[in-house]
Amino acid sequence: MNLLPLLFVGLGVVLLLAAWAVWHQGRRVRECVRDLLALPDDTHPMDWPLQARPVLLRAGIGGMAWQGQWFGDPVQGQWGNAAQPDWTGLTLDAGPDCRIELSWAGLARTDEAQALALVVVDVFVQSWLSRMRQRTQAVAVALAQRAHVHLYWQHDMRNLAQWVGLMADEFGTASPEKLPRLAQRLQQQAPLVLAKAQKLLAATDEPGAAQAQPAAALQPARPVLEVAASAAQLAGLLLRCEPAHGDPPISALHARALERTLDNIFSNVARDGAARAQGRPLHLTWAVQGDQLQARLLTPHLSTPWPERPFEPMQTATGSGMGLYQARRSLRDVGGELTAQNTPEGIAFEWRVALGVQRQNF
Repeated sequence: MNLLPLLFVGLGVVLLLAAWAVWHQGRRVRECVRDLLALPDDTHPMDWPLQARPVLLRAGIGGMAWQGQWFGDPVQGQWGNAAQPDWTGLTLDAGPDCRIELSWAGLARTDEAQALALVVVDVFVQSWLSRMRQRTQAVAVALAQRAHVHLYWQHDMRNLAQWVGLMADEFGTASPEKLPRLAQRLQQQAPLVLAKAQKLLAATDEPGAAQAQPAAALQPARPVLEVAASAAQLAGLLLRCEPAHGDPPISALHARALERTLDNIFSNVARDGAARAQGRPLHLTWAVQGDQLQARLLTPHLSTPWPERPFEPMQTATGSGMGLYQARRSLRDVGGELTAQNTPEGIAFEWRVALGVQRQNF
């Protein structure tokens, strides 16, 4: 009976020592996690396992090995004990070009110590994956921006090619009596085509040459009527304008966006034989509200049915299927908006865009 109190005391001491050991291990894990999170953020993803090695060793990781693909290049590395088939492993997937197979060995002998070491490994893995995704997402953003610009260039080139095709078709089928009139129209359109070609060449040239072009913010503002009339003339369409409050100037940046929008809208009409055969002018009205230009453009019906979602890309059976999408995108890129509605009189496009310049009295 006298041994029973001693037994309880001994059991209490054992539990106390076990609790102290777990507390001590937990404290070490907290310190390891803190040290992991304090490592430099600018570490290259492929340098991260080596930089985190001292912290992982303190956490009870005896060795680590990794191999895989980093943007198509094979990568591999190891530290600590030699890799064994029974090591714990997982896959880090940061995209189709970045995939790493990771494995490691723990030195902890108790379940509690192994569980706490896994906490540090989990923080290490999540931090590594975050660094990998930051790099891959930055690349994805850069590629998306480049693709966005290339898509604009593609449509600018398409519009120029369409103009060449229309002129070639008209000249090819014209009677001798009509040739002087076509030549006069070609002479009138030549400066517009030349200006578009020069802009396209400057945009697609080498970076140094593109930088030599004047910035949009430094280029002079242009009257709205000039922008709209030039786009219609280039497409070979008649445009009747009825400005409600004069002809306000619009900044070069917003004028370029509006010009690209109108190019895409007018090109749909210009290449539609039924719409061109009607011979009636397109009708444009606008008004200035604050620093915004609100406009409505009425175009004839096309021979193809008007789609339910006209601005959805790649929806048309002819052309690239990106024209109206690009028309809206161009205005949205400068804070504007474009909508369209199928009416009995024709297709009504309504758009708004900031003037981008100091207003004057008209």
